[in-house]
Amino acid sequence: MSVLGRFDRDEIARRLEAAGLLAAVAARGFGDLEVDVAERGLGIPHICLYGTRGGPRVLLLDACLSEASVRESFFRERGHAIDAPVELLVAYWVREQDPTRPFGPERPPLPLQEHPGLGVLPHAFAALCAMAVDLGRDGVAAVPKFFHDAWIFRHARLFRFLDAREQGRFERLAADLAALPLAHASLALLDGHVRDATGEPVVWAPGFQVCPLSPRLTAWFDSGEYATGVAAARDEARFHCAPLDLLPVPVAETAAAAGAKETA
Repeated sequence: MSVLGRFDRDEIARRLEAAGLLAAVAARGFGDLEVDVAERGLGIPHICLYGTRGGPRVLLLDACLSEASVRESFFRERGHAIDAPVELLVAYWVREQDPTRPFGPERPPLPLQEHPGLGVLPHAFAALCAMAVDLGRDGVAAVPKFFHDAWIFRHARLFRFLDAREQGRFERLAADLAALPLAHASLALLDGHVRDATGEPVVWAPGFQVCPLSPRLTAWFDSGEYATGVAAARDEARFHCAPLDLLPVPVAETAAAAGAKETA
């Protein structure tokens, strides 16, 4: 089985090694590292990394990839000329975790998170970017399932929303929720506790968050049209949330105890 008809298990292993991911995982005490590409439901290949640390083999990395095109009209409607569709490598599922380590008070679980992260997401994205370049794609994209995913992606790698106004709203949202712990901010959005300036609940329904690789996609993010759209939306938007002490316990704390299988 291969990923995108191009990358088999051995090639994926070489990519992860070249990106420094395998060395980073080994530095965290894991051995017997094994990369696999397997179908785990719905006929979709998953990139999986397994390892051991004084116990049974555990899943450390799980990722699914696809591809997408963005039509020229998307950019032209926003005042930016582009001569062909933008082609993206899409990471629509990326999970890196350490099942051998418990959560601690300094870093509680994020919504629906079963295990603490490994801290190797930048290496994983570096491998994806190298794959995208070899495929001739313009960038790597993700659709962040939760607010905390978008927050993490922008710090793990330079990901910005493809839509300038969405990026501006996200920046304002992050600023207005900055007083909340990340887990509470993400959960508050899910539960409808975050309101916009009209008093309506904010619905988290993101588009593509993108790391540009090609000159023409980079030019969009560096353009005056993009900067103007970001600034306008950031200045227009306002968000507020219920006080922290009125928010419920993050769902991850109860979901994990109940043995929930889905993770952020």
